[in-house]
Amino acid sequence: MLLQEARAHRDAREWDLALARFREGEERFPRQAAFTYGYVMTLADAGKPDDSIRLARGLVADKAGDADRHLVLEYAYERNRQPYAALEQASQAYDLAPERAYVARAYILAQQRAGLPQAALRTAQIHPGTLEAPQIRALQADIAAQLTRAAATESRGEANRFTLADQALAMYDQLLSQWQPLGPSAQADVDRIRADRLQALHARHRMQDVIADYENMRAHGVAVPDYVLGDVGAAYLSMRQPEQAEPLLRRALATANGHDDASRLSDTTTLFYALTESGQGQVARQELDAAADTLPTWLYDKGDPQRQPNPLKLDAAQTQALSALDEGDTLKSQTLLDEMVDAAPDNPSIRTARSVVYRARDLPREAERDLKIAESQSPRSIDVEVNQAETALALQEWHQARLLRDDLMSRAPEDAAVQRLAREWAVHNMAEWQVTAGRGVTTNSPVLGSQDWSVDTTLYSPPLAENWRIFTGTGHSEAKFAEGTGHYQWTKAGVQWRGRDITAQAEASDNRYGHGAKTGAAASIFVTPTDHWQIGAGAAFLSRDTPLRALQHDITANSLEASLRWRGDERRELTLSVRSSFFSDGNNRLEAALNGRQRLYTASRLKVDALLNLSASRNTAAEGTAQYFNPKSDLTVLPALQLTHTLHERYERRWEQQFLIGAGSYTQQHFGTGGVVTVGYGQRYHYSDTLEFGFMVTGTSRPYDGQRERDYQFLINMTYRF
Repeated sequence: MLLQEARAHRDAREWDLALARFREGEERFPRQAAFTYGYVMTLADAGKPDDSIRLARGLVADKAGDADRHLVLEYAYERNRQPYAALEQASQAYDLAPERAYVARAYILAQQRAGLPQAALRTAQIHPGTLEAPQIRALQADIAAQLTRAAATESRGEANRFTLADQALAMYDQLLSQWQPLGPSAQADVDRIRADRLQALHARHRMQDVIADYENMRAHGVAVPDYVLGDVGAAYLSMRQPEQAEPLLRRALATANGHDDASRLSDTTTLFYALTESGQGQVARQELDAAADTLPTWLYDKGDPQRQPNPLKLDAAQTQALSALDEGDTLKSQTLLDEMVDAAPDNPSIRTARSVVYRARDLPREAERDLKIAESQSPRSIDVEVNQAETALALQEWHQARLLRDDLMSRAPEDAAVQRLAREWAVHNMAEWQVTAGRGVTTNSPVLGSQDWSVDTTLYSPPLAENWRIFTGTGHSEAKFAEGTGHYQWTKAGVQWRGRDITAQAEASDNRYGHGAKTGAAASIFVTPTDHWQIGAGAAFLSRDTPLRALQHDITANSLEASLRWRGDERRELTLSVRSSFFSDGNNRLEAALNGRQRLYTASRLKVDALLNLSASRNTAAEGTAQYFNPKSDLTVLPALQLTHTLHERYERRWEQQFLIGAGSYTQQHFGTGGVVTVGYGQRYHYSDTLEFGFMVTGTSRPYDGQRERDYQFLINMTYRF
């Protein structure tokens, strides 16, 4: 009766009463070990594991050959969350008395708690009937879950990276086929492995299946456990559904108290990208910064006085640096990554991240150098190779880009970055159609006439032999002058060569402007030896830049031109160009221009640039003797401000508006200096990676031959790849 009373108090969690009754039993019935065992185990239940373990160790020391004493110590260890020490004692008990069902059961459960479900199931199969059917199903589910966790690690070789995931999925499918016919008795186990199967699908990169199965479970009222929501959220994000991903990731983080730092940072980083891609950049940075602040910079291993850098802190800092790039702050992003590279020059991940910033800053050769160093440290890294391919595209290294793309598609076709690269390569290999059209209304400008309009279209073939493209096109321009309306139609065909450092093209054209068909030709070349300098040259026979008014009078022009461009980065550049035109009426014109751009302000959706146009020309013909506008010499000085505002952005789709205002002067020999004012407004819509189009409306007031003219221009353009 006393033993039953003590056990009843223990079952009711009345620890003090239970301990008192077990102690009383020990004193009254010293030969009944059940009182001693109950007392030690109740201490463990009562939150006194140290006392429980100490007493249990004493019992084992007094009689090491007693299986029950080992089970008491096993229980004390288990309640103190020491599963491996508990397994050791259960194993010794099993070695002493394998024929006892309760000993075998304790050993099986100890194996399960120690993360050895396969061994536990083998032991259970040796002792049929020891466990009930739900416990057997739990072991089978644990085995599949263990395979799933192993499949999600990145330590496995490329060839075998999906082997475990496929094994886990096959096991889940087999278990589902066995358990679903069992009905309500196995429903909880069915629901569990359906949820675990979502993680195996994620490890297999079957993101669409993750979403489909998750939504099916929700539709049928199945409660999806929080521990799989991080993978489901990541699947939604990979399928470009960040709004659906965000609440799932927040819930996963809110219930992740038992998760390690790596899992929490992974979910936080995924949440950061979900927020960023849904237009919540500021909230995304706050979430990331808060997570990074919780991570220690240094780690200290037990027994090792030497501190070690925390790799998770580095991962978080790298993501923070790239987040500045997402906001358009390339300077901050590069500064942060420069500091990280200086601190860890041999880290390939940081150099790869900096290469992304270099490309965004129009510095692909700097990116190439960083990636070469990263390759030496991690020669088979998917991330490094993807960025090498994208850098090769930026450098017009088509052969290298193709080889890298082919290698990546053979190694990791399911990788999202590889798929994006494959799409970039596919777009590169498309045909390209460019269209520009304009309409102007002026007060009888001597340059443009009045009611002018023009259209020019060019169709490029897909790349041929990697570097070549052939093209053809046609166009028309028209304007009204005092002596009548001028018309100009042209067709053209040519070839373009694009390779590293060099872009060149040549064309022949048929030109009709009211005086029969005339054949023209043109050629140009641009050499870009560094990230900062570009040299250009060109020549044209019957140049299409000949003033329309001159063509109306059957006056043509041939031209030579040269240019020199300096580009510091994406924020600043200067271009000097010189052109000499030789008119068929004997006039020779020399033109020079200096155009510059300097970024003044950058925010996530707003950019302000200062623009400068300095241009001058000189004609050899006497002023007023030509049939077209030919000042003896003139000079234009026009500084301007350009504001670009992003109205909407989502993945490749971007909608921008642009404002332009400028004020300067125009000086014409013999006619003095007058003010020039220009204002403009336009929009540009990047619909996809194959289609973009836009328009610009400008109004300009300036003098010509001492008379103020007003010019209003409407320009549209489109680029389409197919």
